[in-house]
Amino acid sequence: MHTPMPDPISVLAVSRDYAISEVQAEVALTWAAVAMTLEWESFALEAGLDPADGDAMGRWNQQFPHVRTACLDGAVAEVAAAPAPVLDPVEQLLRDVRTAPVCRRRPASPLRTNRTRVHIR
Repeated sequence: MHTPMPDPISVLAVSRDYAISEVQAEVALTWAAVAMTLEWESFALEAGLDPADGDAMGRWNQQFPHVRTACLDGAVAEVAAAPAPVLDPVEQLLRDVRTAPVCRRRPASPLRTNRTRVHIR
């Protein structure tokens, strides 16, 4: 599933409202979006609706606004309790690569092309 980047204004609002950093707010918004999508899919399957129907999801979201609040509250609580490396997976990946022994790293390979060889006589 591809999750788009959260709206910067929403990130700032969540950061201010929950007294967390902007990075934590961005992660929490993404987490809440995924959680809310899962909630919708389970509701749609139980109600016999098509989970891909965006209009039905919009109506569901308007009828049950507490689901959005609960998902965001839960995501903020999880993110606030998480250690810092979890919040920045790219930095964690770079840290792992830098500290990995050289033998575990992939060896450099020569550049390969599909070009035919030309023999000069």
